[in-house]
Amino acid sequence: MHYGFGESVGVDIGGTKLLIRYREHSLRHATGAGFGAAALSAILRDFLAGLETPPAAMGIAVPGLVGEDGSVVSCDVLPSLDGWQAVTALSGLGLRCWVVNDAKAALHATTVDLEPGLTAATVMVGTAVGCGVLAEGGVLRGACGWAGELGYWPIKAGERWKRLDEVAGGQAMADRLGLDGEALYAVAVAGDPQVAAVVREGGEALGGALAGLLNLLNPTRLAVGGGALRLPGYWEAAASTLDRLALPALRAACSVVRVDGKADIVAQGAALMALERARC
Repeated sequence: MHYGFGESVGVDIGGTKLLIRYREHSLRHATGAGFGAAALSAILRDFLAGLETPPAAMGIAVPGLVGEDGSVVSCDVLPSLDGWQAVTALSGLGLRCWVVNDAKAALHATTVDLEPGLTAATVMVGTAVGCGVLAEGGVLRGACGWAGELGYWPIKAGERWKRLDEVAGGQAMADRLGLDGEALYAVAVAGDPQVAAVVREGGEALGGALAGLLNLLNPTRLAVGGGALRLPGYWEAAASTLDRLALPALRAACSVVRVDGKADIVAQGAALMALERARC
């Protein structure tokens, strides 16, 4: 499921990194909770200024709610991006820009090869958890275009109700242990038992949510990706919980695939969506 970038720039904005791809050009930049609109606009403008061949379009994927006008309505992971509009921030460049939810961009990249009319879902687990759903061939949008906020799936943790993000998201797991993302990965690889327990709990929580999604939607394909899947034991816990809680007949009808090895899958989807819309 690799489809390239063609004439469109793909941008993936995450809680820890910004990835920009266009043809053979690639740029990574650290983000973090304080990363804001001014920095994003400047980086995108500089990247575009350095291209010899101007792109036809640019797709920008963000981890949050995107309005019909392309504005960032709410972004828990990067709250300083709330209200950002690509059309305004990148005006004067002669470039058609589209802003999309990052999980929906990943959904596009991972389902473009499917036959028409099928149902599928893509779940991305990085700093937080996102989800996009294809329902009988059409993207499930909901009343405002915001369907798919799997990170807000409620789960019971001890005596408290929490969001899935707060247990299974990479940032939440790192925060519980007083670590950043890279340190969490390093300590997990080293086999620290306390870290292993937190990672296993996160994976099990994700697996339960995936089982709920599978039982609810009866998809043909469930694709799962994101940096959290690199954590030793995380996917194993998620997969075993999914298999245990999913209805056997529905699980047998669904192909569960990992796409965490494709670091640019979100940027790919955003670029492809932007190019298709530019051609309309």
